[in-house]
Amino acid sequence: MSKSAISQKNIDEVVRIRDQAVDRRMVSFLDYYLKIHPRSHLPGRSDFDPFDIPNCLPHLALVDVERDPYRFRYRVMGTSLTFNIEQEGTGKYLDEIIPGVESEFPFLDRVAVAKTGLPIYRIGEGSISFRSDFADLERVHLPLASDGETVDMVLSMYIYFSDE
Repeated sequence: MSKSAISQKNIDEVVRIRDQAVDRRMVSFLDYYLKIHPRSHLPGRSDFDPFDIPNCLPHLALVDVERDPYRFRYRVMGTSLTFNIEQEGTGKYLDEIIPGVESEFPFLDRVAVAKTGLPIYRIGEGSISFRSDFADLERVHLPLASDGETVDMVLSMYIYFSDE
């Protein structure tokens, strides 16, 4: 599939997710992603400026994608995520933070994003334990690609409804 075809499918899916999103910060984050999207190809890390969305920063995570085998290393983990998983993850791999995660959505969703260039959105109960297991969680994983096509980073936002 061409860069522009992947890009258009990505945009269409982000718009669909935006229309489903519940939390205003999630909507704001998705609007920002659409704003920085180059349209002809997937956005890259160079298109994303976290200072443009300061109200979202505590809820963001940015991971590097490694392939063969897939692994995800946190470049940045926002304070809300750190608080809710009860540990700092910046600089660590997802499988170091959550042993056995390879069969869970936090891992599988990122693999899907890396393979397809399409976002993944979920709302409801988390698939792994966190500080307020009783509360629902809204999350999205968005692709970033330095070359516009091969996903090399996943930008995620997590809204823990227990934080309210």
